Amino acid sequence: MSEAAPHPDPWNHARIVGVQLGAWSALSVAVGTAGLASHAAGAWPSAWAPVVLGFSIQCLVWGAIDGVIAALGARDRRRRLAAAGPSDTRVGAAFGARLLRLLRLNAGLDVLYVLAGIAVLTLWRTPEGLGHGLGVIVQGGFLLVFDAWHGWAWVPRRAGAAHS
Repeated sequence: MSEAAPHPDPWNHARIVGVQLGAWSALSVAVGTAGLASHAAGAWPSAWAPVVLGFSIQCLVWGAIDGVIAALGARDRRRRLAAAGPSDTRVGAAFGARLLRLLRLNAGLDVLYVLAGIAVLTLWRTPEGLGHGLGVIVQGGFLLVFDAWHGWAWVPRRAGAAHS
């Protein structure tokens, strides 16, 4: 099996990852905020209100954390790029390899998040548990696809290399 080549422009790859994670963060916070507002306004039938509340809390918390991660990643990328310069291919390649390792590690952790969400669903058998469990599964599931895509599938292959 051949190893994927790092993205030809790791700085841009990192920028795209950060922008997309930031967009997911904003969407998650918006959904969480709308859910909490509608819950506070009594817009949900009593059977659904705790589900919406739990799901909304998960969206807000995960969205805030993802936003912080995206912001810190952007700061790190800008700092490293400024120190090395875009023409330093050695530093760029090392940065790209580090980014891929981090994304791949995160994909493994994301599997654990999805499993944790399933555990919440099965162990916390209440409407609140349903909302929190679904929220964790949605957030962890998105991150699993996101990290796996950017860590493996999105990476171009070397010319002539066998596809794995």
